[in-house]
Amino acid sequence: MTALVKLYPAGYRREFGEEIADAYREATEGAGRTARLREAGDVAGHALRMRLGLGSTGRAGRFLAAVAPFAVLAVGVHALSSTGLMVAPFTLGDPAAQVDLTVLRGLGAVVALVGAVVALTGRWGVGAWTALAGSAATFAAQAFRPGMGVEFAAVTGGPLLLLALLPALCPPDLRPTPRLRTAAAVAGALAATAVLVVASARWQLPHPLDGLRSAVPVAAGLLVVGRPAFARLRTAPAVLVAGLPLVALVSFSGAPGALVLPGALGMLLAAAAAVSIRRRRGGSRPSV
Repeated sequence: MTALVKLYPAGYRREFGEEIADAYREATEGAGRTARLREAGDVAGHALRMRLGLGSTGRAGRFLAAVAPFAVLAVGVHALSSTGLMVAPFTLGDPAAQVDLTVLRGLGAVVALVGAVVALTGRWGVGAWTALAGSAATFAAQAFRPGMGVEFAAVTGGPLLLLALLPALCPPDLRPTPRLRTAAAVAGALAATAVLVVASARWQLPHPLDGLRSAVPVAAGLLVVGRPAFARLRTAPAVLVAGLPLVALVSFSGAPGALVLPGALGMLLAAAAAVSIRRRRGGSRPSV
């Protein structure tokens, strides 16, 4: 436990170190190995958030909590698209030549997709870290693929990996409140996601309707996160950080980018400006 306490900043460790150690001992007394590892992971995650200034009482932590559901949605939609690319050869009857790093990248996308769905349907901690692990595996597959390398992976997959990190670092007491809480709802969401993956891989839509492959999951995901998530977007930067990844996904997924991108960006900027004006008229201090 001493090693875990040392992960905290010095000032925080001096003030709360003994309390943290006592709480850890009480939580793990008589517990199995899995429970001890889970508690250790929680302590390490809390220490990392403290070092990064991402506690729930700070503005950065509240900002992170505001954009987290939209970030995990963007990660999930991107993973769904990548999973569809991996599944396509199998649905078309040509799986033999597909076992290479492309498939490994696709498997990472599957893990990220499942994690995103689990996070959005109520198991935020497990889902967010699973999505991050899948995104990291996808990044590694890109980095080690012949002809690509770390530099190429950093440009193409780096932003997505950073985006996947945001939900994992969200302060636990500010995590989004799920609208789908039951095991049946989670199973239903996973089943619907599987149908979307197979459908997008098996039936190709003509241009420009192929943009629906991203637009439909984005719309469904926004319905799942619901009004509470939108209510947390109380500053213009939060609106922009939450919306830009989704705009990019829809605009570059086969939709007519020359038409969709300017309109989507215009609406996003208008929404950010409206939030900023409302905050100024309200005269209250932004919370994120």
